[in-house]
Amino acid sequence: MKFGIVFKKENQKAREVAGEARKFLRKKGTNVVDESKLKDADYILSFGGDGTLIHKASQFAYLGIPLIGINTGNLGFLTACEVGDWKSYVEKIITGDKIYISKRITLDIEIEGSRDKHRAVNEVAVKGLYRVIDLKIIVNSEEFLNVQGDGVIVSTQTGSTAYSLSSGGPIVDSELDCFLVTPINPIGLPIPSVVLSPKDEIEVELTRGDDVSLVIDGQEHQKVKKGQSIKVLKGKWDVKLGYFDEHSFLKALNAKFGLKDRKIG
Repeated sequence: MKFGIVFKKENQKAREVAGEARKFLRKKGTNVVDESKLKDADYILSFGGDGTLIHKASQFAYLGIPLIGINTGNLGFLTACEVGDWKSYVEKIITGDKIYISKRITLDIEIEGSRDKHRAVNEVAVKGLYRVIDLKIIVNSEEFLNVQGDGVIVSTQTGSTAYSLSSGGPIVDSELDCFLVTPINPIGLPIPSVVLSPKDEIEVELTRGDDVSLVIDGQEHQKVKKGQSIKVLKGKWDVKLGYFDEHSFLKALNAKFGLKDRKIG
């Protein structure tokens, strides 16, 4: 059995635990491969928080290898376990315990006038930095929605608990493949988030505005010019997230957000 190890290099705790993991796995007689040789791994251990897991899942989705998140950060909604528990869980994998795989769709993003293509696990956002902008949303070549406000988010179900949620979007079960289109602070009457099929092709066109950014999984990639459009479609590669028990989305949701503990009245 071979394990790949990835981690957030800027995070001292993640670096330290990743080093411990290498020693632990080698003592157990398993092979450890570095990031440059991940294609040879059976599983990839990601040390960090949700952000690290999302970034590495996007980067290595094409390999089709399950990523198992070990939370050394603050929020571990997507990770498989907390940092204090990883040894006992990983030992179970080595001795043959089952790993449960949760497949998640991704977004492929094409920018008009650019050869660059991008992938998102959570979302892509087109957002103004300082002023109100106007956007036209086109679905399957049909004009669908005009948004005047701070921008718009196109997310997967995985991203429904991230930026989209903070902008008023719904929480979507991780097993339900879909796109969400969520306006950011729209002017005038509220515009609800819309859930679309992952078979749909979405275009976002900037019709008015300056200083507009394309933000993918929380990272700014480039500026968007007036008249330029962003095409979003279901990604070629799914992401495989590994868990040590049958992943319950509702259980994880309550553990992190405490929904059932909220008082009424």
